[in-house]
Amino acid sequence: MSKGILLIDKPVGFSSFQIVSVFKKCHKKVGHAGTLDPFASGLLVILIGNSTKDFASYQQCAKEYIGEMLLGTATDTYDIAGNIIGLQKNMKKKWSIAELNDKARSFTGEIEQTPPKFSALKQDGMKLYELSRQGYEVEPKKRKVTVHEFSITGYDHPLIHFHTLVNTGVYVRSLAHAFGKSLGCGATLISLRRTRIGKHRIQEAKKIGEFLL
Repeated sequence: MSKGILLIDKPVGFSSFQIVSVFKKCHKKVGHAGTLDPFASGLLVILIGNSTKDFASYQQCAKEYIGEMLLGTATDTYDIAGNIIGLQKNMKKKWSIAELNDKARSFTGEIEQTPPKFSALKQDGMKLYELSRQGYEVEPKKRKVTVHEFSITGYDHPLIHFHTLVNTGVYVRSLAHAFGKSLGCGATLISLRRTRIGKHRIQEAKKIGEFLL
């Protein structure tokens, strides 16, 4: 195949690099259009052959996610895979869906976001997660990003379900962390599923095993 794209429904537990490696056994040039963390699932667009040149255009596409966050818990990675750095066991405050969505709307539009210390962004030539794991004190710089939609779709205290549509560069982990901080109790991302990249939707994707039969 000289050119083409594959729409994969990535399972939890695999990195985007691992999925790409599977297809490199069959194709010389393979890439992907947007990383998913190992603990996240959902749409991964695999680019084959000359389609790898389309990477930049995919970077401009909005990405849609659904997920869950846990109130009262904060971790160093901003998701459930990290070490707990803050815990509130006796939260007295509970919110209505309307109150939560009022707060969520304040995180839409062009906002300033602080990336996680455990991310692939580089500082002094090294990835932030490499520096953090070596014990260096890392202070990621805030940057402007665009969040088109961020809404709370369900709330069963302390669990929150949400939907978001974001431009490239947005860390949904950071969005959850900042949202919890704004409520005064902290929050950490416990599940994330990408459902759309541009025109491609998760309903069109196949399990990786279906491509290997």
